[in-house]
Amino acid sequence: MCVNHVSAALLDGMLDGFEESLSQKLAKKGEKLTVGNFYTPERADSHGPIGMMGEHTHNIGELMFSYRYMQMEMDGIRDGTSSLSHLDVRNRGYAVVPTYMRMQMHMFGAMYGVNETLTVTAMLPYIRNTMNHLAGMPLGAAKFQTRSEGAGDLKIGSLWRLYAFEAPSIGAHRFHFNFTVSLPTGDITQKGTTPLGSIRLPYPMQLGSGTVEVLPGITYGGAKDNFSWGFQTVGTYRIARNKAGYSKGDEYEVNGYAAYAWTNWISNSVRFRWHQWFDYDGQDTRITRPTSPQLVFTADPNLRGGKRLDITGGVNFLLPEILGLEHRVGVEGGVPIYQNLDGPQLETDWMVMFGWQVIN
Repeated sequence: MCVNHVSAALLDGMLDGFEESLSQKLAKKGEKLTVGNFYTPERADSHGPIGMMGEHTHNIGELMFSYRYMQMEMDGIRDGTSSLSHLDVRNRGYAVVPTYMRMQMHMFGAMYGVNETLTVTAMLPYIRNTMNHLAGMPLGAAKFQTRSEGAGDLKIGSLWRLYAFEAPSIGAHRFHFNFTVSLPTGDITQKGTTPLGSIRLPYPMQLGSGTVEVLPGITYGGAKDNFSWGFQTVGTYRIARNKAGYSKGDEYEVNGYAAYAWTNWISNSVRFRWHQWFDYDGQDTRITRPTSPQLVFTADPNLRGGKRLDITGGVNFLLPEILGLEHRVGVEGGVPIYQNLDGPQLETDWMVMFGWQVIN
């Protein structure tokens, strides 16, 4: 018997034992355990916070189109957990000091329920980055700004319903598996005008990763009465170096949230997000000099890693149907409460997201 069959048999046995034990406990309360029901009520919180991706599935034949606008502001410089002044960075040998970055993204997405098990997804971002710099002697004698803009990497994904169970006293609990492939459609050769002329912009200003990525994950969602909650963990793994000679570091993300539905059409949420990412492997020789330090720290592939804990608050709205289509609107904003960067790097100040979803 192959390993996969053995693993499946063990899992089935564990689930059967769990169901039997839980059913017996619920029977003493006069309740019945329902297994396999992935259908969710039409409430604002039946979708998670708008900043989470792939947190819900769709029933067979359901088609959803979505638009999200995301903005992140980065102001100030950090190494580890310590803040650095612009002069601190200059004294480390950098000729140019980034002081501020704004990242804006328009995300266009679609989801479709293929059958009772599988939901397929697609997302394509349009990105606009802006970064301000100080240079010259003394520092600040020269100031300049660089910009990059264009389509990012296309993500094609699938959500696989795994297991669901519910009863009146314990609420509803649902699990699904996330698997996404990111295709390198975003440009990694963006140029900008600097005091040195037109050059290839540093790594944070590029629009894509340049390589295929796989993003596996697991998502759990629960609900009882007016409360709902969820947990999701997702990894990002780069397959190989890109044509420029580097690959971004792998990433890990963990989300946990709780929401309260005041009515069927409005809910509030609070979410914690842990994000860890690693330094790059390799380098783009048109960005990174062979000697150290670099002219600017954003050109150093060994100064790209970090970890951050964010807290966000959100609100979801379930709007009245228009022409037979369900409309949902979500807003979420937050700030980091912990940052530890392999710096110097620009630190994150705040982020905000708006989303609109239309379902047939």
